[in-house]
Amino acid sequence: EVFTTAGLENKPTMVVDKPGARLQTLGFRHGAVEDERRLNHILQRIGLLANTRGLVLTTCWQDCERSNATSLVCPRFSSKVTIAQFKQHFPFTQHFSEADMKMLIKRYRTDDGTISFQELDKDVSEIDSGASVQRPDSSRARADKLSQLTASLKISAQATTEDLLDKLQRIVSERRLQLSGNFQDFDRFRRGVCSSSQLNAVFTILRIEISSQELDKLASLFGDGQGVFFYRDFIYAITQPQSPESPTPSGISSMTSSKRQHHTLQVEAKLQELEVQIAKHVRLMKLHMKSAFQDFDRMRSGRVSTSQFFRVMNMLQFKLTVEQADLLFQTYGDSDMGQSPRFAYFDFCTSVQEAGLNGAGGIQQPEQPYSSRMGQRPKYFNLTTGGVMHLDRTKVLQRACAR
Repeated sequence: EVFTTAGLENKPTMVVDKPGARLQTLGFRHGAVEDERRLNHILQRIGLLANTRGLVLTTCWQDCERSNATSLVCPRFSSKVTIAQFKQHFPFTQHFSEADMKMLIKRYRTDDGTISFQELDKDVSEIDSGASVQRPDSSRARADKLSQLTASLKISAQATTEDLLDKLQRIVSERRLQLSGNFQDFDRFRRGVCSSSQLNAVFTILRIEISSQELDKLASLFGDGQGVFFYRDFIYAITQPQSPESPTPSGISSMTSSKRQHHTLQVEAKLQELEVQIAKHVRLMKLHMKSAFQDFDRMRSGRVSTSQFFRVMNMLQFKLTVEQADLLFQTYGDSDMGQSPRFAYFDFCTSVQEAGLNGAGGIQQPEQPYSSRMGQRPKYFNLTTGGVMHLDRTKVLQRACAR
């Protein structure tokens, strides 16, 4: 009675099952887990990591189920691997705990004890395609703590376009974020475009909290209106360097000049003397002071932090006393940009350069070799004897005339 019931001609009123109703389904059956919300969150994290790194999950285990000896442990080309192989080749083990791995194994374990990685890839693709996933309580608690830590970096929903770009630029500058690499993870062909959802994913990875209204505003500014976002234009607007005509941001030069006008004659004399000393030291050692500061200022904002200023001065081998450091920060410091004072090194380098020219009488001395400036005779390496000897200029001239 597999296909039909015998003797139906004698039982015309008998109810007959539909064709194939008695056949057993051989499809995959997911294992039951206790916390479905936790499982959905795990699958969502797997999908986000795979998309960010451009990884195809099925390729991680295909070598295990296609090798010559795979028939000894699992059927060949069955999209199934053993539990040990599943753990060994799982690409994100450092991002998931042992309890999460046990939940995945319990969910995708078959009757013969193998793991169906094909079903795992299908579920991850379905969730990644747009299914809404609610985070568990533990992740929500961690997200609340993270929002409290980054409360100072939140962007107001009523901010204008200029304020939005200015605050995003400040966040990127303070935290030294690399925007291009995160966007290129979603742009395999390097076309300079991504989707609006991928833009939101980049902000999530960088831990920049932004509202949906602000996201729509950015999409309207740097998008085509059809869901395509031109992230190269956005990065250029956020990280564009200052123009050469105005190398310093607006307000720094006037602020520094106003501070120097309020100095007394004694304080101004001490400041000028200190700048002349620094200029002489820089000229003697042939140091590029502005380049040293710019190594710590990737955004070319014209400011560095307090620790970065002292690091640059130590690199230049110029020791400052506490009184001298306070005098410089009193003149070139800017405490309005944040909690810690920032040092305006553009104006500082300009003042030091002018002080060096005025201290040298306005005439820049020609550069000479170090040995000549120190009153020593130049040396050369003698290939015959293998030692270093003093150069005799008269002998050199005689040999040149003889030739």
